[in-house]
Amino acid sequence: MTRKTALAYRVAMETLADDESPTDEPQKERALGNIAYEAMLDLLVSGELHPGDPIQERALAAQLGISRTPLREALHRLEGERILERGANSRLFVRQVTVQEILEALHVRRLLEPDAAARAAGNIPKAELAALRARVQQLLEHNEPENPEHQVLDADLHGVICKYCENEMLASIIAEVRRKTRMFSLKRLDRRLGPVCHEHLAMISALERGDGAEAAARTAEHIDNIRASILEKLARW
Repeated sequence: MTRKTALAYRVAMETLADDESPTDEPQKERALGNIAYEAMLDLLVSGELHPGDPIQERALAAQLGISRTPLREALHRLEGERILERGANSRLFVRQVTVQEILEALHVRRLLEPDAAARAAGNIPKAELAALRARVQQLLEHNEPENPEHQVLDADLHGVICKYCENEMLASIIAEVRRKTRMFSLKRLDRRLGPVCHEHLAMISALERGDGAEAAARTAEHIDNIRASILEKLARW
């Protein structure tokens, strides 16, 4: 689990533990299930759990510091989303996301994310965009391909676009499709780290100006470049 997610997880757990109201028990159970779900996603996206790895409930419950009931709820949800699958012995495994699925997911992202960026342009607080810009520039200055901040920042920038696109259904669909591409085994495309930062800066600039058409164009270009890089790497295998 990344440091950022681990901190959020501990804070959420402490908040729930401090709430003694018995009438809130169903809400607590749902909250614990959501926490377990997000923690599991983080393990999957960060690569701590790999495609083909078996799901060991007891070990995961101990690692996350949560009971097996909300963990099972999270696992059931992930199975329904086809992120996990059952083998011949009915045990759960991390499912291998295929190249075809990734290309299809990128196609859907290409259709939806430019529209979300256009809608979000001018709505995102300047302070949030300035903070994102500073983080991108810091990544460029340090040039550390293995720095996990690259993935965190990518998720945060695309997340803030969805947050302010003023369409909850659109944001929800994008978040679900993005999980596919984030879990792709070829996500570590070293030669893309510098270009991605510059693409992110172009997106941020358009969002800061409130230029919806430009924000959409820069977002579309960013996704097109991701697809091209994946195909290029596959061709070299």
